[in-house]
Amino acid sequence: MPAFAAETTERPSKWIGRVAADDAAFGWPGSGFALRFEGRSLSVTLVDTGKNSLVIEVDGVPQRLDLQAGKHQYQLADGLQQGVHDVRATRRTEGWIGDTIFVSAETDGSFLPPSAPRDELVAIGDSITAGYGVEGVGPGCKFSPETENQYLTYTAVAARSLGMELTTLAVSGIGLSHAGKGTKTMADVMDDVTPLRHGAPSAPNERVSAVVINLGTNDFSGNKNPSDFVDEYVKLVARLRHQFPKAYLYAALGPMMSQKDFDVAEKAIELAVQTSAAKGENRLRYLNLRVKPTDFGCDWHPSRSTNAAMATVLEQAIKADRGLHD
Repeated sequence: MPAFAAETTERPSKWIGRVAADDAAFGWPGSGFALRFEGRSLSVTLVDTGKNSLVIEVDGVPQRLDLQAGKHQYQLADGLQQGVHDVRATRRTEGWIGDTIFVSAETDGSFLPPSAPRDELVAIGDSITAGYGVEGVGPGCKFSPETENQYLTYTAVAARSLGMELTTLAVSGIGLSHAGKGTKTMADVMDDVTPLRHGAPSAPNERVSAVVINLGTNDFSGNKNPSDFVDEYVKLVARLRHQFPKAYLYAALGPMMSQKDFDVAEKAIELAVQTSAAKGENRLRYLNLRVKPTDFGCDWHPSRSTNAAMATVLEQAIKADRGLHD
């Protein structure tokens, strides 16, 4: 059996999702890093606020890691069979809780280049897409970082099933309309490298083959009908088409909202889709994610089972458009 000298790296094998690579900081839900190594053990040193948690996948097996405040070393793998192993670390929690900073990683063996790049899925949305309350015990519980888990969201489940890499750009409470409020919209923050660090518009990415937009819940809930929503949606579609020239775009809605609010929002999104099509957009379609829940997460958010049902709808749409079959 060959012997390996311990090796340390200050960069992961690859970043996952949107990150501030220059500062080694990641804050968007589902963002993080991957490490590929040959050996038996792996540890990482991270800096955090102490309120975030990660999903650690060692050779595809997930487990939860709650981070401590400050700079700490975490043992991610130990006592593995000698060989090549893949470890992924992604945020369960969303950006306003604070960025996480990658400092270094150490293995008893040696680090390897990443596996071949995969097609990518981009998810843009609000608390539903961020995983708010997905692990809550019912609608009566309130938000806490402990019950948030992006790994269990419909987009994350669909991406794993399809073998796609996922970038999630989601903020709880966010919408698309500026009407009647002075808060930032998704259009204002979607290019930021983390929700706490400003960024520049992304260069076109031809590896992204699907983009799902699930916005409108916070714009229309409570009997609202913002006058600028359709125009803002059409602008967003044009912006996404520039950034992701080869992607299929899915204008999704659901599963929260009353039936009355949902109907109004659905008509607005369908009009935005039709308007975009009239401007030449031919790879955009509406996707109804209003699946019937059997239970709920915190504050009436979709539970794990509801997210799984939504994932099936999204996965089937992507397969159909890409000519894939079960």
